[in-house]
Amino acid sequence: MSSTKVDYAVTSGNVQVIGCSNGNPSTGQEDTENPENKLDKHDRTKCYWWNPRMDSESLEQQFHESNGRLVRGSIHEAVIFWTFFFLLYSVYFFSLAGSSTIDQWLPGALWSITLALIYLTVYFIPSCKSYKHRPLLHQNIVLSITLLAPLILTSLTSAYYVSVVISAVGSYLFASQVILCIYLLLPVHTPIVLIVTVGHSVIFEVLVSLGTTMVGGASDDAAGVAFRILYHFLIHTIGWCLTIRIRTIDCDIFWKVCRMTRSEQAKCRETSFKNLMIKSVMPLSIADEIFSNENENENEENQEQNTDDGRLFRSFIMKQMDDVSILYADIVGFTQMSSNKTAAELVGLLNDLFGRFDQLCEITGCEKISTLGDCYYCVAGCPQPRPDHAICCVEMGLGMIEAIKDFCLANNTSVNMRVGVHTGRVMCGIIGTKRYKFDVFSNDVSLANGMEQYGVPGRIHVTEATLKCLQDRFVVEDSNLSERSEPFEEKAGKTYFIVSPATEATTDGVTSSQAETVTGNGTTTSDGHLAPDRNSATPCSDDEMTSSHVGLTNQQQQTPLLTEHVTSAAAAGESKDAASVPPSPKPTPVIGRASAGDGSPAPGRYSTASTRSNGGGGASSYKQQNNPNDLKQDQLMEYLGQCVTPLTRPGPGILTRIRDDDDQKFLDTIKDEKMFKDSYRYYSDINPVSMNFKDPFLEQSYKVLGDEVEHETGAVPTHSKRTHFIQDSATVLLLTVSLFVACFLQMTSGDDKPSAWVTILVIVVIIHIVVILYLFQTRHSPPPPRVKERGRSVDRKNPQPIDIDVTVWSFWCRQMIGVIFLITPSLVLLSFISCSPLPLAPPCNSFLLLASLVILICCSFTELDCWIRFALATTLTIVFISIYYAMKSCGTGGLCSGDKRPSSKSFEYVVVFLLLLLFVAFIGRCFELRNRLLFQCKYQILKSDGYMAREKRRVETLLQNFIPPHVRRDMKDQNVYSKTHRKVGVIFGTIVNFNELYDEDYAGGMEFIRILSELISDFDDLLDQPEFNLIDKVKTIGTTMMMASGLNIDNERSEEEARSHLKQLMGFCISMQDVVDSFNKDLLNFQLVLRIGFNHGEVTAGVIGTTKRLYDIWGDTVNTASRMDSTGVPGRVQVSEESKKVLELDYNFQHIGAKIVKGKGRMETYLLVRDDEDSRVIIPNPCANYEPF
Repeated sequence: MSSTKVDYAVTSGNVQVIGCSNGNPSTGQEDTENPENKLDKHDRTKCYWWNPRMDSESLEQQFHESNGRLVRGSIHEAVIFWTFFFLLYSVYFFSLAGSSTIDQWLPGALWSITLALIYLTVYFIPSCKSYKHRPLLHQNIVLSITLLAPLILTSLTSAYYVSVVISAVGSYLFASQVILCIYLLLPVHTPIVLIVTVGHSVIFEVLVSLGTTMVGGASDDAAGVAFRILYHFLIHTIGWCLTIRIRTIDCDIFWKVCRMTRSEQAKCRETSFKNLMIKSVMPLSIADEIFSNENENENEENQEQNTDDGRLFRSFIMKQMDDVSILYADIVGFTQMSSNKTAAELVGLLNDLFGRFDQLCEITGCEKISTLGDCYYCVAGCPQPRPDHAICCVEMGLGMIEAIKDFCLANNTSVNMRVGVHTGRVMCGIIGTKRYKFDVFSNDVSLANGMEQYGVPGRIHVTEATLKCLQDRFVVEDSNLSERSEPFEEKAGKTYFIVSPATEATTDGVTSSQAETVTGNGTTTSDGHLAPDRNSATPCSDDEMTSSHVGLTNQQQQTPLLTEHVTSAAAAGESKDAASVPPSPKPTPVIGRASAGDGSPAPGRYSTASTRSNGGGGASSYKQQNNPNDLKQDQLMEYLGQCVTPLTRPGPGILTRIRDDDDQKFLDTIKDEKMFKDSYRYYSDINPVSMNFKDPFLEQSYKVLGDEVEHETGAVPTHSKRTHFIQDSATVLLLTVSLFVACFLQMTSGDDKPSAWVTILVIVVIIHIVVILYLFQTRHSPPPPRVKERGRSVDRKNPQPIDIDVTVWSFWCRQMIGVIFLITPSLVLLSFISCSPLPLAPPCNSFLLLASLVILICCSFTELDCWIRFALATTLTIVFISIYYAMKSCGTGGLCSGDKRPSSKSFEYVVVFLLLLLFVAFIGRCFELRNRLLFQCKYQILKSDGYMAREKRRVETLLQNFIPPHVRRDMKDQNVYSKTHRKVGVIFGTIVNFNELYDEDYAGGMEFIRILSELISDFDDLLDQPEFNLIDKVKTIGTTMMMASGLNIDNERSEEEARSHLKQLMGFCISMQDVVDSFNKDLLNFQLVLRIGFNHGEVTAGVIGTTKRLYDIWGDTVNTASRMDSTGVPGRVQVSEESKKVLELDYNFQHIGAKIVKGKGRMETYLLVRDDEDSRVIIPNPCANYEPF
């Protein structure tokens, strides 16, 4: 197969072909197509030309059961056709009453009426209750035998009484249609079908020989016998091609229905995984808005519109919400605790503690925002409003205080929590375009931060606004804030400390000792037994659910508690440079809330029964008790690396039984699905009269996308539409040559010299062979990427050049080639027609039989549209009937001039050819229905696969904003990630005077946040430039951006590489200044000022927590870079002395003396001196003590 891949996009549920590409996408990302779907493309039909079937008994049995609905539909249509057939013949026989003897018309009329009544009864047999309980295959066998047995009997009877009741032409055409019906409708193996049909032909010819002589027909000489044998050969060739093709298509439909159902199941799983992964990094509602904006951008690109034209700003996801509670919590004493620990150990401790807090967020209904060093903050009532937001935050704070007590006991340390809570208005959303996160902005957020700063360790500090929302459910006391900070008291007003809940948890008999403790994958009660995990795939009983979720509200019980899947800590003595795994987190306490008397959750103190490991000090690891049914929800990378074991095709021999068992298990998972059952109810999507799809877009796609969809869904070469088309063309060539021989036997004399018919044959054969060889040569050419989505061209900017190899396989080109091929047999026949006398009796019957063969050959081209086939057959019928009546007027000895049948009986030929035309329409409907059903299955598979691939790409792109690709690769097999980098450059850049611009009195401050987002997005755009390829954005903190270089370089020990990425980072600082200068030109009456701090050295990078996991870096280098920013000069870049020594060969610096830096003492610092420093206008920061918002 060609390596060319057609890229599809699914927009609003529709599939678009957006172009062709070779190999991997240009983005360099891994192919996100599910490996399961790749292997699913293997066909499961045995490629036996004589008996197509599924390649395992389990699939074969289910195939007959499922495909029975399709077979029954064909039988019903056949019953309708034959009912009309005999009714029309009965009318014809009754029309002979005035001109024929009674024995010539009455038996035929009575028999026709009898058969018509029988078939009306057969049509309603499936409605009988006693019949429905039987297997569908048995039902179809009974129906087909009931249909075919009277037809076979009638055909053989007409053979014996040929020319008595019915003409020889009518008898042969009737037998031909019966044979083709047996090929199409008898639901048994094809060898049995072949035996039945060949036996019918032999008996038929024997009875013809025993009966009357054909009127005006061929004599019983050698030519006549050869003609009759050749006639049956042509009929059986057509029938054999039809039965092989229809069974192959039926098998293909069945397998595609299985794949389609499986793709839909996979789609549901992918959606669940997607929501799970998105929830682990940001709220689902925000992610939906991000994806919605991406759809809008894609649509605009399809319409050839520049996304920036007519826009002042980029897409901006931000909304204002009232009644939101904000919690800030800081670990008091963490700096002292971390003074004697390595950075990797600190990451492990933070992951342990923040993992506990993350689970508390899930339980209490809070939304984690982020972590800033050892500070943790979250909100309640945002982005989804909830009336108990303040209660949720206070309970979160109580849980954090209890959790850190357990943390101290487990790690033999002494730290505490200082918690501040405030309630007010926030703007929530994201800013920037890279490494963004869900965040909240407002003056109330700053006030909540101040509540934490001016709080007391071990207490929850709340404002009066929060107290009003607590509904007297907690006992509070005055916080005496004035004793700590009078200026802040003037800003915050009266504040309080939470003393205790108004109702103790013991009031309902639930004591602290009965509270539960969360382990990595379940809930452990105080007696040490493992309670059922709420994420377990095995459902719990009501009692178990009650005991494992004491006092939780329904909403909280529905919130999945993220489990942990961690590896053991790295062995002692590992090199500090190597990627190491910090110590595994300790078990996190589950918060048990006592229920109030009415069943509503009552606020209670959070008591935990610690589950400790036997290890020594530090954050020692514990052995996880894995439940194989658990969804490892907190392991983000499992989503990107998951691979469900697919259904493959095992080898022959000993694996046959294993294959059948696997197939049976596979069928058990899909056969009860609604989609699997409804797939064969085709008339819900297809118009039963016109055979068109009811959906206009699907109809258009069928004609434009048919070949492309098949190419993308991986049809095997032997079953592809292109191969079928080539086979149909070869079949028509074989039938045309055979027809020529038959014409030569019956319509020429031995003395005739080669005439026009020889020339036409040569031309026809040459055209067929050339076209077939060209089609065979180009059968693997890629499909054309020219698809319209709801009337819009996908790519009009770059029109594809016309490629004849591609165009020849388009729908209408294939139809045109098919029509040309089907016209050639008629040209061969017409070349033999002449008014000149023949030495033998005029072969009128032979001509009509040959004409009927030409019409039946139209059935053999199964890839032709049913209406085009019917129109072609109608045209040929009119031509041949006209020739018949025209030739009767020829001179003596001319073709059909000897036909002396009365006009009433010669009218039989019109009836016969009319019924033959309807029979061609019946066969065309059978194949048209199957072709469309097969396309619909492939289309649905492609749409599901496209949806999954698109959603997976989107989730991967979204996750890249939180965890870089190189980190995700390292996290495939571990939950906690940390790595020490020796030489990393770090900068902090702050818009120091944004608080002077920000004003909540104007649109709630929304437009000012939009301006900030635009500026940060401009900074983000710089990262796309190749000269900054070694720089990573770490995070955005309010109006501060954190960037780093050297986190993903090949050789960290190389001094040259270290100097190179530090030089690049300094160039990035200069570009940031240029961006601000350019941005200020568009602001009116205000100039934003950027201040940057620069430092480099050793850092520890890691990903911590269980929800809202973020990639971050820690270490003294980071702290120093932050101090370089906070103590720096507005509009300038301040660097440490170490960094100045590395960069002084490339940049100029100005020494500004020693500064007192928190945690570092006196430090010598320097300012970058740009080449154009004298020309830059710097507006100093109007506020010395800058605080965001």
